[in-house]
Amino acid sequence: MSDSTPDLIPTEDAVAAVKLLGEVAGHEGDVNARKRLLMHRLQEFTGADGWLWSVTFRDASNNRPMSVGVIHEGLTDEQFSGWVEASQVAKPRPPEDPPLGEELAKGKHYTRTRRQLVTDPDWYGNATVKKYRLDRGIDDFLYSIYPLGGDDMCSAIGLFRHVDREPFTDQHRRVTHIILSNVEWLHFAGLPEHRENAVPQLTPTQRMVLVYLLEGRRRSDIAALLHVSENTAKVHIRNVLRFYDAKDQLELVCKFRAGDGQDVA
Repeated sequence: MSDSTPDLIPTEDAVAAVKLLGEVAGHEGDVNARKRLLMHRLQEFTGADGWLWSVTFRDASNNRPMSVGVIHEGLTDEQFSGWVEASQVAKPRPPEDPPLGEELAKGKHYTRTRRQLVTDPDWYGNATVKKYRLDRGIDDFLYSIYPLGGDDMCSAIGLFRHVDREPFTDQHRRVTHIILSNVEWLHFAGLPEHRENAVPQLTPTQRMVLVYLLEGRRRSDIAALLHVSENTAKVHIRNVLRFYDAKDQLELVCKFRAGDGQDVA
C-alpha cells in the first residue's frame, strides 16, 4: 500500500458502520431521534463520554460561531453552559475556533482530533480552556464539520472525553469521518427556516438565551445559567422572541426547525 493511501479501518468496524447506517436510516423516529441514535453508537465506537450536535452559523464580523438547534448527551448544566459561554463571551477565544473556521472555509466535510487543531501546550495553557473545559471536567475533543452551503453555516459535531482520559486516536477519527460522511441527508434534515444571516445581530447574551430557548429551557433555568434574576432573564427572552417575531418559545423553536422535524429522505 502506498504512503498516500490511508490505512483501512478494521473489517469489523466497517461492518459495524454499515449496520449503523442502516439502523439509522430505518429508524422511525424524527430527525433528532435519528441523530441521537447515530451519536449514541458513535459514542460507543470512540469511547467518548458525551457529544454535541448543532447547526452553527459564523459571524463574519468577528468570526464567532453561533450554534442553534443544539442536541447533546453527557453534559451537566454547568458543562453545557460553559460550552455556550466560551463560544460567545470568553477571552481569549477558544483556541480551536480559528483552525475550525479555516477548514470550514474550504467548503468540504472534515473531521479532526483536537491535537490536529491545537497543540497540547496551546490547549492546556489557554485560560478559556482551563475555565470552561478543564475546570468543568471536559478535556479532549473530536470534531466533525459538515458545510451546509457557503462558508457561514455548518452541521457541527463534537465528541468529548473527560479530564484524565487518553485523547481520541486517528482510528477514532477515521471511523467517525466515514460514518458521518454517509449521512448527508441527516446533516441537512431539519435545517432552520430562519437561515438568513440574522443571528449575528443579537448580543452575545441574547445568543446564549437563544440557544437555551431552543433547547427547551424555562425562564428560571436560563436565569440560573446566566447568573441573573428571573426578571432580567425575562427581558432577554422577550427581546429574542421579538427579534424573531415569535409569540412564544414554541413558535421560536418552530422557526428554527423545518416543519415538525420529519423532513428526512
